[in-house]
Amino acid sequence: MSLGFYRVIKGRLLVKKRHSPDGDSMRFIAYNMSLFEGLPNYAEAIGDKDSASYQLRFQAIDTPELHYGGVAQPYGLKSRNAYLDWLGVNSHEWDWTVAPDGFEWEKEAAILCDGFENHGRPIAFVFHGIAEEDGADIKLTKELLLESYNFYAVKSGTAYLGVYKGSLSFEIQASLIAAYKKAKSEEEGLWAFDQTRKFKVNTLADLSAEHGVLIYPKIFRRCVDALRWAGGEFKPGHDLDDFLKGRPNENDRLVVHASYGNIVNTRLTEILEQTNNQIRLQLDLNTVEFITK
Repeated sequence: MSLGFYRVIKGRLLVKKRHSPDGDSMRFIAYNMSLFEGLPNYAEAIGDKDSASYQLRFQAIDTPELHYGGVAQPYGLKSRNAYLDWLGVNSHEWDWTVAPDGFEWEKEAAILCDGFENHGRPIAFVFHGIAEEDGADIKLTKELLLESYNFYAVKSGTAYLGVYKGSLSFEIQASLIAAYKKAKSEEEGLWAFDQTRKFKVNTLADLSAEHGVLIYPKIFRRCVDALRWAGGEFKPGHDLDDFLKGRPNENDRLVVHASYGNIVNTRLTEILEQTNNQIRLQLDLNTVEFITK
């Protein structure tokens, strides 16, 4: 599928017992599940023929984690609740992070999808509805983008940007970055709390929802994995930088669009600096392009 074109797929968002929706992912079942076939990196849905569904990954956004490795981030629940509010759900009635036994909910929705990520999740822009015919391949315009949850999440400060190389047209990426910059400058939502550029961490408690710092979710995930590897606490020879250098697959590659049109390929370890328990990020991860593993 050409860059900028997506398949319209209509269906239902759903949550049942043991599901754990958050601000950038929810289960979805299409009225015509065959519409996913033929999309890049196609993967079969989970479940039997009558109830097979996909866990969507919402395109271009990354929200604070609710349950990564048993740890939740600050603002994770607020991001999920902001998504529920956008859907028209009373978020106060969902006083859990994992759906309890007997819980069942669904809502009509439409997505624009242009393929699957490496974990078998369709990558999607999410809409209340789309006028175009189910199964049509259409271009995502700026006007249509404004109707998506993805754009709402960025402009409202509900989500960080998380863009992957080659995933968006220039117009759409530029619109999302402009919305992010405005939200950040006005300290909307999570931007009143974010400390990604410079923060301190010794143990998982320093990142927890109750008392921890709010940081970019990808960095949070790398810190959680590194702390578990280090035995629960960073120390000389066992810090985030050491963890990443020893694991190329976790040492994310990224593309930086520098001034005068220059493009720089780098890795997390090249833009991250750790001194004792203090970590600094030298780049704004909301404006780079990550390279798919």
